[in-house]
Amino acid sequence: MKIELLKDHLEESLQIVSKVSNKNLSLPVLSCVVIVAEKNKTVLRATNLDISVEVQLKAKIIEDGAVAVPASLFSQTIQTTGDQKITLHGKENTLLLVSSHGEAKMNTLDVSEFPTLPFVKEGEGVAIQLPSKELVRALKTVSFAASGSGIRPELSSVFLKVNEGHLITAATDSFRLAEINLPIKNKETIDPVLIPVRNVQDIIRVIQKTDTTELRIAENQITCISDGNYITSRIIDGAFPEYQAVFPKDFVNTTTVLVEDLVKALRKVSVFTDTTGQIEIVSEVSKKHFSVRAINTQVGETYDTLDAALEGESLTTYFNVRYLLDALAVVSTDSVALKSAGAGKPMLVKEVPEKGFTYMVMPMNK
Repeated sequence: MKIELLKDHLEESLQIVSKVSNKNLSLPVLSCVVIVAEKNKTVLRATNLDISVEVQLKAKIIEDGAVAVPASLFSQTIQTTGDQKITLHGKENTLLLVSSHGEAKMNTLDVSEFPTLPFVKEGEGVAIQLPSKELVRALKTVSFAASGSGIRPELSSVFLKVNEGHLITAATDSFRLAEINLPIKNKETIDPVLIPVRNVQDIIRVIQKTDTTELRIAENQITCISDGNYITSRIIDGAFPEYQAVFPKDFVNTTTVLVEDLVKALRKVSVFTDTTGQIEIVSEVSKKHFSVRAINTQVGETYDTLDAALEGESLTTYFNVRYLLDALAVVSTDSVALKSAGAGKPMLVKEVPEKGFTYMVMPMNK
């Protein structure tokens, strides 16, 4: 294999595929990026057997072929190369990188040991075209709420469905739940699928700079195709919680506040929280007083008052400060409404004006 290309093009593609590669002692080739040059097309491939990716690469092919080069070494070598024009020459058990100011020789692995990448072929399962911008927002906005534990796979996943003009995603770790419902032009209906949350960022990296993404969904996997790039993830065989019934319908207090003000106050009081991260939220409607407070017997206490619009009855509630900051980091509006169902009950965080995002967080005991 021998190709000529620009460093920037290679580096951009490597940032996508190298994240998928991992160290696997039983199958070392999985720590590699595979470069394939054939039929007037050059691609980079990587897989960890849970997710697989193929990205097209702009390059001039001088000689067809394929090499498997360790992803970490290759990425670092490219990053530290000072020249834009690069020649890659794979021969025997090495990959030679040549630029105008030097060269590097990297040992390669047997490319025949690299597994064939799975993907949902055209005509298999179901397929739908979605705007990449909306799909990225839908995945990114809720993924933070998924569980980091693999004990219950359905909770360490992102729920995704398309329902008659609506793209809906959700995630929960049982202490909080995030959902976004975005209007789209497609009128098709796609049954829900569960995508492992650890694969979501890889999917976003592949599709985020494209206009349209085709989703192909089969029994055990989902393939996203954008601008000729493919990424395939397994899907979880499980049932996501019937979360719609959990959302509170009646509220005793609604507080509308600027996101920037609330974030600053929460960060300030978080310094004083103990290991539980508990803070106190006080909404005194009659006094038009809204504040957040943290008390730590080992450190001290602090509070901050904020300008806010208060409705309903006065209320004091307790929540995990990190759970609130996580949600505020993904809202797309300047203001949010904190809608509380009462003391010791869940609270909803809604964008103002509403743009489809709903976040429910469970309370903490005093």
